[in-house]
Amino acid sequence: MTRGAGGCPLPVPEGIVRRRLRGLLLAGGAPSPAAVVAQLTAVQAQDHRAARWSLAQRTATTAPASEVDRAFDAGEFLRTHVLRPTWHYVAPRDLRWLLRLSAPRIEAAAAPRWRQLGLDRRSLDHAAEVIAEAVAEGPRTRPELAALLQRRAIAASGERLGLLLLHAEVSGVICSGPMRGAQHTHAALGQRVPPGPGPEGEEALAELARRYFSSRGPATLEDFAWWSGLPLRAARAGLEALRPELQSVTWEERPHWFIDRAGPPGRVPLGQVELVQCYDELVISYRPPRALLEGLLPATDLLRPEAGFSHLLLLDGRLIGRWRMPPRQPGAGVETLLPRSPGEEALRSLERAVARFRRFLEG
Repeated sequence: MTRGAGGCPLPVPEGIVRRRLRGLLLAGGAPSPAAVVAQLTAVQAQDHRAARWSLAQRTATTAPASEVDRAFDAGEFLRTHVLRPTWHYVAPRDLRWLLRLSAPRIEAAAAPRWRQLGLDRRSLDHAAEVIAEAVAEGPRTRPELAALLQRRAIAASGERLGLLLLHAEVSGVICSGPMRGAQHTHAALGQRVPPGPGPEGEEALAELARRYFSSRGPATLEDFAWWSGLPLRAARAGLEALRPELQSVTWEERPHWFIDRAGPPGRVPLGQVELVQCYDELVISYRPPRALLEGLLPATDLLRPEAGFSHLLLLDGRLIGRWRMPPRQPGAGVETLLPRSPGEEALRSLERAVARFRRFLEG
């Protein structure tokens, strides 16, 4: 990090913080959970319970959990593996072109483990065919698909099952289906995502870069490569294709690129505390994330969750403490960890933020 007088880190320019908060919808909400996903293109979602909150807090009225769940079950947004090989929420209209862009790299990353487990292209494709037959009749849970594969003499336990399902996902066979109680289901992608045109090749690289720098800028080329999972060369090609649309600000002697969709960022509400989950796009969209979030706590505290307090308390986008979600039992509440007081006004904002989260859970 760049150092100022006396060796102190230079603060992140306020304009960068404001633009990121606004672009990521933490300073003004979208009309629905599905609209949040569509605007952000991909929202990391391996922790489905926490990721639901990331969508809700970005809606204008803080959508209750029941509304987020209804939209998910209806397929208004889907959960599958794209970009970096982890779960993301994706809008149906974006899923096919994101898969085309992501699948070769995801499968290349998985290939060494496939070989270690005795899987080759033929066995993977055969398992995908069996899975396709099953989900054509309706969504299936993971245990149901495991049992079916076993009946067809395909070993499908533990990590092996996960890799077979991953291949079926990135091959465009399955995506998320509606929840069945507490269990996720897999559904036929063709039944949830109608065919339609989408960008390919260089056009897809440019479109992904446009989506990223519109919603997450100002950010560096390396940030974009990390978030997208693209090799640096491909990420640079996407950025270069957008040069006429891009603006930049310099921080730490490096250009941070953005696309100005709404004019100057103005001032985000001062004194606003947000309960942000640890895989929130504000955190996960940048590499490293800690420079943006430096606040009343040292940036290194981002890397040291304490006693289950893995989620972040932000004051105007700056780290002031941690929180943890309540256990799944009636009457349980949010717990917070504040190493030092952020002031009375911020504490009142924290109370309001906790109340918002409680209404989300109860709604």
